[in-house]
Amino acid sequence: MRKSLLTKLIMFGCIFSIVPVMLVGFFSYGHSSEVIQEKVNDEKKQMIRQINSNVEQVLLTVDHSMNHITNNPLMEEAVTSSMSGRDFEIYRDLNESIRKLHSYKTKVEEVVVLNFRHDWILQNEGVEALREHPDREQYLSYRNLEFDSSWVLMQGEDFQEQLSYSGCQNSIGLIKKLPAKRTDKFGMAIAKIPTCGLVEMINMDDLSDEVMITDENHTIVVHSDPSMIGRTLTGTGYVQSTDAIQGKQGQFDIVTDETPRTVTYYKSDFNHWTYLSFNSIEEMTKESQNIGWFTLVIIILLVTVSLAGVFIVSRKLYFPVNKLVKNIEETWPDDKSLSTKNELQYIENRLHEMFSTHSDLKQELHDHTQQIQHLFISKLYLGSYTTGEIKEKLDYFQLKERVETWGDMNVLTLQIDALDHSSYDWKDIELLHFAVTNIVEESIPAANKLSSVWIDKTLVSLVGSGTDSVQQAKTCMYEITEHIQQNIKETLHISTSIGISSAFHEIKRASRGYLEGMEALKHRIKLGKGVVIHFNSIHKGKHSVIFSYPERTEEELIDAVKMAESEKAADLLNKWIQKAFQNSQSPREYQISMMRLLNNLLILKQENGISFEQLEMFNASFYEEVLKLQMRDEVKEWFKSRMIEPLIHVFQARSRSQYLNISEKMIDLIHKHYDKDISLEDCAARLHYNANYLSSIFKQETTFTFSDYLTMYRFSMAKKWLLDTDMTIKEMAEKLQYKNSQNFIRSFKKLENMTPGEYRRKYKNAS
Repeated sequence: MRKSLLTKLIMFGCIFSIVPVMLVGFFSYGHSSEVIQEKVNDEKKQMIRQINSNVEQVLLTVDHSMNHITNNPLMEEAVTSSMSGRDFEIYRDLNESIRKLHSYKTKVEEVVVLNFRHDWILQNEGVEALREHPDREQYLSYRNLEFDSSWVLMQGEDFQEQLSYSGCQNSIGLIKKLPAKRTDKFGMAIAKIPTCGLVEMINMDDLSDEVMITDENHTIVVHSDPSMIGRTLTGTGYVQSTDAIQGKQGQFDIVTDETPRTVTYYKSDFNHWTYLSFNSIEEMTKESQNIGWFTLVIIILLVTVSLAGVFIVSRKLYFPVNKLVKNIEETWPDDKSLSTKNELQYIENRLHEMFSTHSDLKQELHDHTQQIQHLFISKLYLGSYTTGEIKEKLDYFQLKERVETWGDMNVLTLQIDALDHSSYDWKDIELLHFAVTNIVEESIPAANKLSSVWIDKTLVSLVGSGTDSVQQAKTCMYEITEHIQQNIKETLHISTSIGISSAFHEIKRASRGYLEGMEALKHRIKLGKGVVIHFNSIHKGKHSVIFSYPERTEEELIDAVKMAESEKAADLLNKWIQKAFQNSQSPREYQISMMRLLNNLLILKQENGISFEQLEMFNASFYEEVLKLQMRDEVKEWFKSRMIEPLIHVFQARSRSQYLNISEKMIDLIHKHYDKDISLEDCAARLHYNANYLSSIFKQETTFTFSDYLTMYRFSMAKKWLLDTDMTIKEMAEKLQYKNSQNFIRSFKKLENMTPGEYRRKYKNAS
């Protein structure tokens, strides 16, 4: 046969392992790259917002401090004074207030106050005449600013004096026109912040190529390169147009010097400055590229592993198929179709044959199940089950739910009347039984019955009613019985009679119902053939005389006596007396029950070869003694002391003797074969007993399990050899059936708390 299946497995395995791996790899790379890029972009946005927050915190602090200074009455007094010698105290207080603004947090290096009306300028060096100051014209140009408070770029090239003491060429100036509370402004206060201090705050991202700040006119005001300050974005060549900078924040791509870059910007609501970050796209996508290479390596590795795995798995998957085909070849060696079909088609044909056989077996199992169910129903009518057993059986046969829906139940007993005037003979009775059963089964709805069974010559059916109305139940029962008789008459042309028990609610009373149905059929002697007889109708107004003997309890009691179980026997005796005295209606019936139990106990004695002497019964008439018993307690005590306990003692003695004999045989086998691979199963095979049975007896008689006793005896022999012989530990381990000497040493040490060698040295020298 061609191994076409193996080839197909390898091909399909390659396709369905490699293609998904590649698809998943490329998808993962694309998705992860996209996610990482989004995170990088978000990181840039977060970074530019952080820069804005840091810078604005400084600017806000300066603005608030300047507002405090300019709105101070001291400043109001200063701008209205001429700052002559007599105004020294005003100068001193104002200078002290201004110096408080100089700090690392505010980055303010100098605050300049100008008074155009009184022609003076106040700087860190002191007060001088404004007309003599070299930068007077530049300061005067700030009077034309639109707002009373403005942020301006102060470039060093526009001033003759140095703007910063730290050597920084440019400064950011906050200009406040004075007086603050008057409309006519004739002075101003300027807080100078060197751009170098702000540059330190914006250079916080190693991946950023350039970070800058522009004003509302897109003029660069803060940049790490001082030469860029004062130039516009379009003038520097960073962007061709500022149209892309729309909205509060965003990102867009540009190409500068043939290098693609991403621009991240954020517009401030405080002073309308724009914070920009120019980042190389190549740097930003470096992580994505690394992931791409890593993904490619993983894909190649997975494809290689997949190819190897496909080949190995295909071989393993094909192995059981090939083995199955070989087994089929051995079973059907002359199969002609083997060479013309592939493996699966060949196995399919054989499975089809097996399923066909399985279907036949399933049908047989169903038939056997029906037979078991019929046996259960028969024993139910004969009272052979306890209430618990009935519930288990109903659940097993899936009849529990059906029975629970019934209100009243009745037992129907059907018998065929005489066949003298029919076309049948008594040799046809089995065939008639089969036909009658089918007719009855079809006449009663399946939901209202259990299967009908034959007990001797009587067909017995348990019929349930789904209504709680007594009258409706009677009407339903009448219609069913009439329908049954009519169908049998029309189909088989024979006469039948039916007995109906009284209604009951618990299925455990079905045995009582069976007796009532049989009792009702006995009245055919007076009523004739083809009748339907209700037990209630013939006993209406009378006391029921059907006697129910606790036969099942008696059987359990006798079994307990046989097994020598004293406590169980005592409990069952109490149970038997309770049921027997409850069911009996007269002293004679009590005596009948007691005589029946006595007879069965005497039969037990006789069948087991127990003499009266063993029971210590001499010249006694048991029947006379039983008939003299008048009280329930007397009956209980008599049976317990005179019959049950003596019998139990005899059975206990026999069991002990038998168990002791078996235990001795097992011990003898251990002593003789301890140096062989002996087990409990070997003993069971030699003594012809069940292994579990032998285990229980051995544990009961010796208090040790078989394996524990065998181990103890082997170690006793080992200790004897250690003291009396020169056998090596290895020889002992092999003789005692240990796989290696280490296992023997560990077991010995666990038992004796020392190794075999230590034991030999300690006790051999002592002896």
